[in-house]
Amino acid sequence: MLEQSSVVANNAMNRERGLEGVNSYARELGFHPLKALAPGQGWLDLCCGSGRALIEASRKGTYDLVGVDLVDYFDVDNFGSGGGATLITASLATWLPGRSFDLITCVHGLHYRYLGAGADPNYTGQPAVDSLYRSIDN
Repeated sequence: MLEQSSVVANNAMNRERGLEGVNSYARELGFHPLKALAPGQGWLDLCCGSGRALIEASRKGTYDLVGVDLVDYFDVDNFGSGGGATLITASLATWLPGRSFDLITCVHGLHYRYLGAGADPNYTGQPAVDSLYRSIDN
């Protein structure tokens, strides 16, 4: 399991990825996340790294921003304690969102989906992601 690994995330991959620029969500996703949201709408970022993109987004408008990462490496020194984003340290193997979101992102966080014999093609083995797939599909 990832929780037992000494190497959890590549620093350049998620920890330093911002909202805009060369190493950004806008570049990786091919669209600017805030252009997909109206004020007050919710963005859940799974495997959010330092939470930098969410913290930057919180300074650009009033959004309901939630980030979840396995490692408590949130960039509070540069951005303050969340800056309007809720940052959660948890494993996606056990964490459940408890609600729906208008935008869900996971950039370079979940690379594989379990497709064993008889498995649901949307089954990842991670309850939070599975419940999100179900809510998106329905």
